[in-house]
Amino acid sequence: MNALMRFIDITNSKKNGEDNIFASYGILVHSILERYAKGELQKKDLVDEFKNSFELEISEPIMMYGRDLTESYLEKGIIFFSNFEGFWGLNPIEAEHRFEVPLGHSTFVGVIDLIATNDTDDIIIIDHKSSSKFSKKELKEKSKQLYLYATEVYEKYGKFPKELWFNHFKNDYIEKIKFNIEDYRESVNWALDTIDKIESCLEFNPNNSDKFYCGYLCDYRNNCEHKD
Repeated sequence: MNALMRFIDITNSKKNGEDNIFASYGILVHSILERYAKGELQKKDLVDEFKNSFELEISEPIMMYGRDLTESYLEKGIIFFSNFEGFWGLNPIEAEHRFEVPLGHSTFVGVIDLIATNDTDDIIIIDHKSSSKFSKKELKEKSKQLYLYATEVYEKYGKFPKELWFNHFKNDYIEKIKFNIEDYRESVNWALDTIDKIESCLEFNPNNSDKFYCGYLCDYRNNCEHKD
């Protein structure tokens, strides 16, 4: 549903979607990590910056199935930034890198949270996630996004990244994927097929089986005619 509604919004120039409180939390942490990568924040200031920003920007309780998780999210953020020792020995070269690259007859627009190099000058793509560690099945699906980002890395630096990382900052856990050219090609083909399916969609069959996503994360959760 979300993908179709986003496509309709873009093609009709409508902006009916809205962020959710989980996205606001993620944006807050992304912003702090971006400013640290760019030298605008020092390591000693990260915890205070997080606490102050949390108070200002998290404007409503973080609720999940009737449970208030606000204090838990605050505490986990404090723990992450208290233990943060930099970007794991990597050298950041770009943070929040926005790009557009051709994808079939369309244009793929993305933002890479962090592009970094290791001590042998290999490129690492890092995506900051507020979610918990992915299952094996979820990791396969989520990695497609970073494989598509690899197209921009190749265009800009002349080589593909060595690894793709998910930084699950809420749980202080790094998920690492070794770049595989076959998985890259599979991800590009998946994206092209998905674009074709969306553009040729004449009848929409709603799938509201994921109650958490529909109720808390979907940009159209408050104006969806198919919501239970």
